[in-house]
Amino acid sequence: MRATLTSTLVLFYSLTFATQTATVIPLAAEPHHQLSLHNEYVNVYRVQVAPHDSVVLHRHDFDAISVMLSDAQVTVNTPGKPQIHRTVKTGQIRLQSRGYVHSTTVDGDSAYRNVTVELLLSQERGRNLCSEVIPDKPLSCSASDLAGHRTGNDEPEFESDQTSVSLVRILPHQATAISHPNYPELVVAIDPDLTISADKTNQQESFDSGKIFWIAGGTAPVSIHNNGTIQSQAVVFTFRSH
Repeated sequence: MRATLTSTLVLFYSLTFATQTATVIPLAAEPHHQLSLHNEYVNVYRVQVAPHDSVVLHRHDFDAISVMLSDAQVTVNTPGKPQIHRTVKTGQIRLQSRGYVHSTTVDGDSAYRNVTVELLLSQERGRNLCSEVIPDKPLSCSASDLAGHRTGNDEPEFESDQTSVSLVRILPHQATAISHPNYPELVVAIDPDLTISADKTNQQESFDSGKIFWIAGGTAPVSIHNNGTIQSQAVVFTFRSH
């Protein structure tokens, strides 16, 4: 009996050690993360993981904000910590802090899809506004925040000294204009049935779920149109300094 118990303990600690010392790759090398945009402000990755597949154990060298494009059941694995079983929802916005190491397994029968925005500027004084972007931190959502700077359907989600993130809701057969007089912006489409027009000819191009659009500061407004019969959403990142 003692020999069996000793063997079991040795196996347990061996497996634990192996898990904790597994190879950790940088986010840029993780095969499910496909780079869509790189500039001085961001690396933007499109992420798609099939049901029952896993994101490889990787490290975040910069703060990153993920925008979920699908509902999914996942298990998050962090070396040296218990597994976390989680339900993620379309439109959910979450911060993954610099230095975070994890892998993610898709448990259900739905694919896991998101856009991950790596913030290349050092983020100072990050705080939640009207959504829990930083996990387990309080919200600070005032009436003036909810008024938004575009329409009453805007909702500010996160803010640091360098970056702000807003969720923009666009009603059926309506449009919203996005621009900033000074700062560049990144727009991420969450839902389908959107088109975008960025010039005076008003020519529209598809802006479907997962697509991104970069807007240089001080340029003409970009118009996003909802051609569907239900409300659609997009996320806008505004970058204030570099």
